Amino acid sequence: MTEATRKDGWAVTLGPYTYIPAPVHSSATVNGTLTKGGCPVALKVTEPVLRDFIDRMSALEKDLARRWISATDWPAFALAE
Repeated sequence: MTEATRKDGWAVTLGPYTYIPAPVHSSATVNGTLTKGGCPVALKVTEPVLRDFIDRMSALEKDLARRWISATDWPAFALAE
């Protein structure tokens, strides 16, 4: 998953799909869209679930990146002399 600053309402690429969230301060009647091949579909019921999923996946991705970097800072095995 590639994220282009989700918190600012930018598009998020999910495989072949692009999720464009509703503007942050929009009314409850404005929904985000999921687009594939130029055909947008308004997300009326599932947008809160998709937003939650993307937020959680982003948090996991950041945590994994942090752990991966800290794991590569120290060798796993003692180096031979």
